[in-house]
Amino acid sequence: MVRLIALDLDGTLLRADGHVGERTAAHLVALHRQGVAVVIATGRSWRTALRIQRELGIAGPAVAHNGAYAFDSRSGAEWYARRVPRQAARTMLAWATAHDIMVRCYLGVGRPVLFNFFTEEHVARFRQPEDAVVGDLSRTLDTDPLELFVVGNREVDSFVDRFGRLGPGYELVTFERNGRRELNICAPGVDKVEGVAAVARRLSIPPSDILAVGDGPNDVRLLRWSGLAVAVGGGHDQAAAVADYVTPPDSPEPVADALEWALSRPWAGAPPAAEGPA
Repeated sequence: MVRLIALDLDGTLLRADGHVGERTAAHLVALHRQGVAVVIATGRSWRTALRIQRELGIAGPAVAHNGAYAFDSRSGAEWYARRVPRQAARTMLAWATAHDIMVRCYLGVGRPVLFNFFTEEHVARFRQPEDAVVGDLSRTLDTDPLELFVVGNREVDSFVDRFGRLGPGYELVTFERNGRRELNICAPGVDKVEGVAAVARRLSIPPSDILAVGDGPNDVRLLRWSGLAVAVGGGHDQAAAVADYVTPPDSPEPVADALEWALSRPWAGAPPAAEGPA
């Protein structure tokens, strides 16, 4: 029986406009109401995971920061965290400030997102209510952060040149979004499977009762570990290679396709048909 569904965001749950499709939302809301744990499992931050939960109208556990963090949005409690040592973070923040590079510092759900300074672009386009500039953050940071985040081609390349890809207590992971490089600085080797496993242990759900849906290289271990794995058609070949099912490559809502396929399996314990969104 499927008791927990772990869902990647980009390229999987979210459409190109950054929102969840109506058919998918109807299925997920129905499953949530029936007691299935609907768990976002994303490489993005806790606040992105929380935003999508609120869009769906659900609350409960979520996994963010590529598996380094699991939290419960009902209680605001942290269920799992693997962090960057604050001394390493302080060193990076001091260097970044000296080289005019804005750094975003995530501490955890319900806490401000700290910055060494704001760029004009961030203020104009991206600033959120919980964003806060802290003077001399490189000296005043008193918590091991979940992640440091940097955006911009020059900024990311400079960081990698200065600190390398791997260091004591940290790893630099780069990727591209909308034509610009972005950088996640996190604990070394973090993976979505560790965050989802922490949630599953908390809920006493074995891997055999978990359905995972994803499309990228950072979903592969989770797909392989889960009892039932669905890869998004047109996604990364490594994800498709370990999946039990691959959705049609042109589907506008691959998660809905995945749920309809998975819950039709004899062992899945399919719930009644989905109702409209709440």
